[in-house]
Amino acid sequence: MKTNLDNNKIKNGFTTPSDYFDTFSDKLFEKISGEVNTTLLPETSGFIVPDNYFEKNEAKILSKLNHSKTKVIQLKATLYKVSGIAAILLLTIVSPMLYNSVETNKNQIAEMNYLEMQSEDLSIYEVGSMLDSEDLAELENELIYNDLNSLN
Repeated sequence: MKTNLDNNKIKNGFTTPSDYFDTFSDKLFEKISGEVNTTLLPETSGFIVPDNYFEKNEAKILSKLNHSKTKVIQLKATLYKVSGIAAILLLTIVSPMLYNSVETNKNQIAEMNYLEMQSEDLSIYEVGSMLDSEDLAELENELIYNDLNSLN
C-alpha cells in the first residue's frame, strides 16, 4: 500500500552528476592547494556584449532624454519674505500691548505723584472720586492685612 508521501515524490528537478560527491573532496583540496585543473573551468563566461554596444546605446539613450530646464524655486528668498511678514505681524500685535502697559504705568506714577503733592489740598471726597472699585478693594485688603499684622 502506497502512502501520500510515496505518491507525491518529485520526479523531476535538479540532479547531480554521477560520482559527484565521491570526487568532490579531491577537487576541493586540489583547488585549495593551488593545483587547479583548468579543464574544469569554462574558457568563456557565456556573456557576450555586441560590438560597439555602449557607443550606439549612449546616443540612443541621450536622444530619448528630455533636456528641458526645470524651474528652480529659491527657498532662501521665500524664507526671507515669510520671516519678514511674520516679524511685522509680531511687532504689530505685541507693540501696542507693550506701549499700553508702559503708558498705564506712567499714568499711575503721575497720579501718585499728583496725590502726594496735593494731599494737603485734597479732601477725602476728591480722593474717593479718583478711585475705582478695584482700588477700593485693594485698599480694604491692605488695611485688613495691616490690622492683622499689628495684632501679631
